Amino acid sequence: MERTLDLIQQYSPLANVVASIILVIVTGIYVYLTKKILGATKEQSQLSLAPALGINIKSIDISKVFGPKRRNMSVLLELANVGNAPAIEILVDAEIELRYSQIKGERLISCRFEPEMISYLRPGESNEECHPNFGNSFITRFFDDVRESRRLNIHRIETDPTQESFKTSRLYVYAYYRNTIGQYFKSIYEIEIDLDPFSKDPIPDDDKEAKATMSYIPRPKFHVEPITKKTMEEEIVSRNSRRDLCGW
Repeated sequence: MERTLDLIQQYSPLANVVASIILVIVTGIYVYLTKKILGATKEQSQLSLAPALGINIKSIDISKVFGPKRRNMSVLLELANVGNAPAIEILVDAEIELRYSQIKGERLISCRFEPEMISYLRPGESNEECHPNFGNSFITRFFDDVRESRRLNIHRIETDPTQESFKTSRLYVYAYYRNTIGQYFKSIYEIEIDLDPFSKDPIPDDDKEAKATMSYIPRPKFHVEPITKKTMEEEIVSRNSRRDLCGW
């Protein structure tokens, strides 16, 4: 019994040190888990105020040539807030990816002007006043894309009809917006565009107007995601650097 008491007295400082270390570890784990839970709760409370802008392309109209070789392609959009909170300071932007052509080495061509702005959309409201525009330089290359896709598809039908068809250009529409507590979101809509292959004049002459068509094979893509203000600004600045490519 005496020996046992001696051993307890001998190792009690070590036991105190071990107990202190264990207490520090447990406290650290508790603090970490508490921080994670508070962070998740804060994020959840932010996302509970979630506007969500749907994007619908109503039409894509190509004008005849006017002025000093100017031509305009206007993309008429409908935006609808299908979320549960107001969408504030909405910025609408667009770009089109050329498949077989390029302008000064670039295939991704931004619309002519900086993003259009809509002050707000309440839940359930829609707006049809957005129309990103593309100019003559882009339209000329878009026509080249159409011609090349037709040539490739004729060859495909003659040689291997089972091969997947060749597409022309792909349109990307972006809507950036925030909720009432300052969290930012982005809606993205992607779709293939073409000219009517059954038209008598599939490539319109300079003095003719035309409508671009939308292809639903492959299916269009749409999604909404949270985004930081910094990322939003960086993406818009990147497109701003390419706006002159689309021409007038």
